[in-house]
Amino acid sequence: MKRITQKLTPAYKKESSQLIKLAIPAILAQLAQMSFGVIDTIMAGRYSADALAAVAIGVSIFNPIIVFIIGIFLALSPITAQYNGEENKLGVKRSFQTGVVMSLLLALPSALILISLEPVLWAIGITEEIVPLASGYLNVLAWGVFPLYFFFALRFCNEGMFATKAIMYCSIIALPFNVACNYWFINGGFGVPAMGAIGVAWATIVVWTIMAISLVIYTLTSARYHGFSLFSNWLKPRLDDYMEVLKVGTPMGIGLGLEVALFGAVGLMIGRYTVPDIAGHQIAINISSLAFTLSLGLSIAVTARVGYHIGRKDAAQARQTGFMGVCFGILISVFTATCMVLFHESFIAVFTSDELVFTVASQLIILAAVFQISDGIQVNASGALRGMKDTKIPMYICVVAYWIIGFPIGYVLSEFGGWGVKGYWVAIICGLTISAALMTHRFNKLTR
Repeated sequence: MKRITQKLTPAYKKESSQLIKLAIPAILAQLAQMSFGVIDTIMAGRYSADALAAVAIGVSIFNPIIVFIIGIFLALSPITAQYNGEENKLGVKRSFQTGVVMSLLLALPSALILISLEPVLWAIGITEEIVPLASGYLNVLAWGVFPLYFFFALRFCNEGMFATKAIMYCSIIALPFNVACNYWFINGGFGVPAMGAIGVAWATIVVWTIMAISLVIYTLTSARYHGFSLFSNWLKPRLDDYMEVLKVGTPMGIGLGLEVALFGAVGLMIGRYTVPDIAGHQIAINISSLAFTLSLGLSIAVTARVGYHIGRKDAAQARQTGFMGVCFGILISVFTATCMVLFHESFIAVFTSDELVFTVASQLIILAAVFQISDGIQVNASGALRGMKDTKIPMYICVVAYWIIGFPIGYVLSEFGGWGVKGYWVAIICGLTISAALMTHRFNKLTR
């Protein structure tokens, strides 16, 4: 046993160092990007409770659509990482070019969907005064999917090449623009009328455009891509390249969409309740989502490193990296859960001074702390599976965990058990816990 430990320790230390080196900028990038939503929520809440509720409803509908698209683009990370492990420059070039073309092909139908959702808001019974604001928010965001998808394509290819610092810098650069444009467009000034919730959407478009432009500049000028000629000579399109992205990415898109749709469905069901319930839910979601970005950023590094080792035909190291990511995810989640329990009142005070909203958010943030550990495990286990391009079974896991078990439990507790908002949050806890167990079992089975 002693000889085995001595043999594995140097490799373990080296890989953990590489993983952390990639994870830290990925985590900071995720924190910056998640901050956009937090800033939107804070500034909309300061303007009015109706504006905050409209943004909450708009995000609940927008996120499942966009996350499905993100899942497709996520395929570019393990594909590029495996080409990187093989030292296949032509393959890397094909990944970048395929991603850029797909960003254009997917943006148009997404925009058409977003501008057609007002009847859905009425159909599900959203509070009458909120519908025009939420619909206007979504109509404006429809214009932003073009720069956003272009950013996604470049982002996930860059992450597959371990360029997580580039994503971090692009995200941080956009932060001050998010604050300034939100203030300007929400409250008006310099010839711009006060737009409230709709102003949040216009500020979001500015942020997405700046991020896309910044990442284009990096990708075109970075020494990392010297000799790749990523965009100077366009290769003849191959159907196989697009089909591989769709084959790997579509199940991921469905799986991620099902997960986010659970949160979205919870938000929409709560949208039938009072404005304090809606606003309190949105605040608690923002705080828990901000905490979750730490594990999410780590999972990006896990996907890239596992994919790289698979490309190098080193399955044993891929397994070690995957479980290393799960263990690090548990440590991070314990930390964030502890902070949420100890300091939840201070966190909520940043968002609102309304007593009713504060009370609802305080109850929900404790429940959010409960699912932090499950969320940290499942996101890193699924990240390791993505690095192996294993996406179909994880999609089925999401169906079972979130919709066959999780949401029905929440519906029964809330609508028939008198639990109200808290019942739907129990649904989130159940879904994430089951997903964590099944995702980890799947990775263990594949790499055993």
